[in-house]
Amino acid sequence: MYMKSLLCIAIVFMPIFCQNPTKPDRQKIKSTSPFMLQQYMTQSEFQASGLSKLSPEELESLNTWFSSFAVKLYTQLNTTPTSGSVIESRIDGDFSGWDGDTIFKLDNGQIWQQESYAYTYHYAYHPKILIYKSEGSYKMKVDGVDSTITVKRLK
Repeated sequence: MYMKSLLCIAIVFMPIFCQNPTKPDRQKIKSTSPFMLQQYMTQSEFQASGLSKLSPEELESLNTWFSSFAVKLYTQLNTTPTSGSVIESRIDGDFSGWDGDTIFKLDNGQIWQQESYAYTYHYAYHPKILIYKSEGSYKMKVDGVDSTITVKRLK
């Protein structure tokens, strides 16, 4: 129920964000009436969530955090790749994850190298991949792996 309330609150902010979808206007959010979770919850939801037990200072801190969270959530939702900026292919052969500077040969002939440091083990044969541009760099998502990594094209 608490998560449902959080999602409903995020939806409330969408009209503010939609005025400039690439960069939410944080000043406009701050200048609207003070954000208060309890405005978007029924009294029973507010009680059941335990929020009524918070001090006024704690509740204000939570409201400030959630306002910031809503902006970040919206920003992340708007970094979804567009169809023109997505490379869809498959790893050529075995895939066992990445370990810092892993090189990926794709079925389409391209070769990409891991740029961000991360370690993930996941074995798959010939998995599907998506590579897309996000915030100035390329991200790679491998089917069956929850995380993404930053990559650069070698060929």
